[in-house]
Amino acid sequence: MIRKKLVATFLTATLCTSLLAGCGGGNEASDTADSSVLRVGFEGMTVPTNWTQDTDAHGAIQITGTEQYLCGFEVDLMKRVCEEAGLTLEPYKYEWDGLMMAVQSNKVDCAISMITPTEERRAQMDFTEPYYSPDLVMVVKKDSPYASAKSLDELSGIKATSMLNTLWYDVIDQIPSASKEAAMESVPVLVVAVNAGTVDGILLDRPTAEGTLISNPELAIVELDEESGFEVPAEQLDVAIAVTKGNEELVGKLNDALEKITDEEKNKMMDAACQNQPLNQ
Repeated sequence: MIRKKLVATFLTATLCTSLLAGCGGGNEASDTADSSVLRVGFEGMTVPTNWTQDTDAHGAIQITGTEQYLCGFEVDLMKRVCEEAGLTLEPYKYEWDGLMMAVQSNKVDCAISMITPTEERRAQMDFTEPYYSPDLVMVVKKDSPYASAKSLDELSGIKATSMLNTLWYDVIDQIPSASKEAAMESVPVLVVAVNAGTVDGILLDRPTAEGTLISNPELAIVELDEESGFEVPAEQLDVAIAVTKGNEELVGKLNDALEKITDEEKNKMMDAACQNQPLNQ
């Protein structure tokens, strides 16, 4: 399992409007594909897992049908998976909800973007074995009265939100008397909301949160005591590659390929992605 504590950096809203322009549209995959080609969907909005840029620097791959490129840990991981499986990687970019639909409707063969294989998603898609497992944390302003909380009880009454259609958003219900605000479409938008005081806190996975703090030093992670924090089964934190329902052959190929990629190699990919992400340039 990849080590959990990784320094990751995620794009601010300003970067989102420039560097990450072009989500969805212009890169639709067809319903049919060469069996030697693997059509892979990415969200392309999250550093260091997968982000969008304008050049092929750092091994970035060109998004099919566009002049933009995808880079990051999951991009490098899928390049290695395809290498091991003898497949040619054909990348596509979709907004989050569109990404799920692309897998379900066979617009792509699979998708990778920190997707948790929930029971609901398993009813609509198949999944590989997990390739990563983060934990969840609350992010608040450093001067927030909630910043020093050590238990969920001490977060009582917090006005909180998280990303749309994610496990993160559902976990907010564990906080007593929390004011659960409307979910938002991306991490950059969540960061704007907490910085603006629209919400008191945002729930993220730890790598995302640690990356957010690097570019937003006015924010802090609420470090809850282990016995008094969020209770989420480990299997609900795992992320895996989503595959079009019923394609057992592809799931098997991807699992075989993932098994050949060591944790050490994955760690090196993540370290490189953190180093190469746009805010470090």
